[in-house]
Amino acid sequence: MEKVKIKIKRFDGKKDYIDEYSVEIKDRTTVLEVFFFIKDYIDPTFSFRAQCRASICGTCGVKIGDKHYLACKTKIKDLVVNGEVLIEPMANQPVIKDLITEQESFINKLKLVKAWFEPKEKFEPVYPDDLKEYDRETDCILCGICYSACPVIQTTEKFSPINFVKTYRFWKDKNDRLEDERLKLAVETEINSCVHCKYCTFQCPKEIPVEQDIMKLKFTAQQKGLIQNNQQQQFGFGTPFGFNGNFGF
Repeated sequence: MEKVKIKIKRFDGKKDYIDEYSVEIKDRTTVLEVFFFIKDYIDPTFSFRAQCRASICGTCGVKIGDKHYLACKTKIKDLVVNGEVLIEPMANQPVIKDLITEQESFINKLKLVKAWFEPKEKFEPVYPDDLKEYDRETDCILCGICYSACPVIQTTEKFSPINFVKTYRFWKDKNDRLEDERLKLAVETEINSCVHCKYCTFQCPKEIPVEQDIMKLKFTAQQKGLIQNNQQQQFGFGTPFGFNGNFGF
């Protein structure tokens, strides 16, 4: 057993503040187990979101240090620095209370790209090789971690990494009737705004190649003439990265 100081950034509807809790952990103790211990035995006013506890529902995402994690699959011991851990709510999402955030910000953007299956009238057989094209993307659990990790969210209105994971998944499905209309929707929802920092890919708990999906969609859209030269991505000092250059594909 090891005693660790758990520092949690909280919000009561009016102000942010940090609360500290001393908790004993084992090697296998998860972040989510720590949350339940704090709520059950130390502070019943502490609020967080969790459901399945099995990395399926995607509701328990939090920010720890400079990265985002699913609390249910993350061992707290792996994140301890100098005997303490600072846990914060997900970034790029309005906070409701403590670690509970408002997820409408990215759910509403999914509607812009029709992020659901649109079946053709006549289905074609689907074989294992077909499924390999979008197998990784079907693992997306809408946890919002790629959205929270993305620096572009703060500077664009429609952009969302989750949009393009879902777009890619259905675009590659031979039984989806929208076909290249999905590419047009990707362009309309500012796919060119991606700065290819790969934060979305590095932090995805399901190891989905989010940035790679974006690159493939952009490349095909350009080949089909859906992205013109004047739509090529331009970086300037208005971006969070503060550099110039043309990164169009």
